[in-house]
Amino acid sequence: MSHDFFEFLAVRAGEQWFAVDVQAAVEIRGPETFNRTRGEGRPTVTVREEALRVVDLRRLSGLAAFGSACPAMLLVQASAEVLALAVDEVGEIESVPRERVRAVNPLGFVFCRQTIALGAKGVLPLIDPVLLIAA
Repeated sequence: MSHDFFEFLAVRAGEQWFAVDVQAAVEIRGPETFNRTRGEGRPTVTVREEALRVVDLRRLSGLAAFGSACPAMLLVQASAEVLALAVDEVGEIESVPRERVRAVNPLGFVFCRQTIALGAKGVLPLIDPVLLIAA
């Protein structure tokens, strides 16, 4: 793939679609059940005997959070940590000309620094995995 194109995975929370750089994507998983941790109470999911912190994209999007499970999950590399992004759906890998990636965030999601312009389909907020760590 040429450096003139940007590849991303589309993920959905409720009706809102987001983009995740394929370079940050580690693994797509199906339905998952969360573990509740003692103390801070953040949910985790165990993948190959490792507890990964769950980041609920529905909750971050202002929707009702997932309870103890989600229909789909995308593991993403966020700096040195792998996070489990709980979503309603993981779509296909898509590719756009790199100039469609813009440093604007008109929808105001704090875990997104950029958007991808899709023409008639509108814009997709581009998730910054590092910003998910603090979310």
